[in-house]
Amino acid sequence: MQLVFFHHAGGSSFSYIELAHKLSAFIEVYCLELAGRGMRVTEPFQVDGEIVLSDILAAIKQLRLGEDKPLLLFGHSLGAELAYQVACRLENELPEKQLALVISARGFNDPEGCINKPFEEYSDSYVLNILEQCEGTPANVLANPALRNYVIKTMKNDLILLDSLSRLPKAKLNIPTCVIGGDRDNRVSVSRLAEWSQVLPVPIEQQIFTGGHFYLFKNNEIVSWIEKQARKLAG
Repeated sequence: MQLVFFHHAGGSSFSYIELAHKLSAFIEVYCLELAGRGMRVTEPFQVDGEIVLSDILAAIKQLRLGEDKPLLLFGHSLGAELAYQVACRLENELPEKQLALVISARGFNDPEGCINKPFEEYSDSYVLNILEQCEGTPANVLANPALRNYVIKTMKNDLILLDSLSRLPKAKLNIPTCVIGGDRDNRVSVSRLAEWSQVLPVPIEQQIFTGGHFYLFKNNEIVSWIEKQARKLAG
């Protein structure tokens, strides 16, 4: 059984290491690393959705993920948009793969005014406001000028990437998919999660956990829930 975590905007693979270590050994865990951060910090950021998706698909092919084991794609926030688009392409190109998807803390569509923004409108104050709403960045990080500037730069690039991804067509998926989120998420309401029914088999499987936008790092129930989904896929 293989699992790939797709990280959130402003995040990196490091954000998911602790969660990965809590999972049972029967799950092979891989963590996506977008360019410009973490182990790829020397690479330039990439904001073109199609290029990023091609890069991810090439990595999946190189690692031979899903070739002889079930593959679960778990995307959180920005990562959910990436995981969904990757799942669509894998289902279309390699229908024989045993594939499942988890969409976490990501609405089907963005609210009016949150997308199609020119780069100059992603001001520092706009990005900081989003970070405060999500409640996922430690106060001591934002209090440090160097760290704050790095976080803002990464977040700006990821928001532009998300805008690029949001313009792509959303195809119907016919693989096992769960839509999950936090009951106190200030960015993504439960009703917005439910809108994924437009491209998923109805009724969609939905699970709401206690917590905000980053509930998965603070709610211990998520570990047993992921393992349950993994065992279900593995049969």
